[in-house]
Amino acid sequence: MKSNFLKETLYRLLAAFFWILVWWVAALIVGESYFLPSPPDTVLALFSLLSEAEFYTVVLFSVLRVLCGLGLGVAVGALLAAASHHLPFVRRLVCPVISVFKAMPVATFIIILWITLRGSLLSIFIGFMMVMPIIFQNLLDGYDSIDKTLLEVTRAYEFSAFKRFRLLTLPTLLSFFAPALITSIGLAFKSQIAAEIIAYTNESIGQYIFDSKYNGQHDKVFAWALVIVTVSILLEYLTKKLLWRFKNES
Repeated sequence: MKSNFLKETLYRLLAAFFWILVWWVAALIVGESYFLPSPPDTVLALFSLLSEAEFYTVVLFSVLRVLCGLGLGVAVGALLAAASHHLPFVRRLVCPVISVFKAMPVATFIIILWITLRGSLLSIFIGFMMVMPIIFQNLLDGYDSIDKTLLEVTRAYEFSAFKRFRLLTLPTLLSFFAPALITSIGLAFKSQIAAEIIAYTNESIGQYIFDSKYNGQHDKVFAWALVIVTVSILLEYLTKKLLWRFKNES
């Protein structure tokens, strides 16, 4: 198992190295860092960002907004999924709205909500609107996939509602919830950064990306992109670890 892990890690490093090499060659072909900064230029810009004290505050605030939007989306999505499973009329009311949320482009949501919301509230609400439909749909599918035969068995043996939930419902829902949550993290991060850029949210990654683009510092734009990717991957990794631990303990 350890050898498989090392092999997989090696493959990922080789893939990353390949695409960095492609990026570097493309930058050499373009020959102008203003249009396409090279990997060394981007790394130097990243170190420049890391040396600034406000960098860490900005990243922290953006991550907190992501977590707020994510948490709100998970909570509301889970509640609506449970209500829709047990109450058919709730499903009929909620499903059309969820379909609209899934179909409408992120930029359209941002422009519409920008009329009434500002700053942090806008970015948090955008994250919520991107996450909630995914959690809702996956959990609703999880409820619908619960084995009806096993459910009847638990009722025949007079399992308590809590025991039925712990032994049958929870494992089924978790298998649907885990991939939805992992997918939602990256989506919440991307949509929130887009909202921060368009709405020019103070003390945010989006604000600094906008300023870097406006000032022609494209190497810093690429550096901020690396920060976003790194933080998103780290959040996904921590989430997978927490889900794995919760699954083993339950």
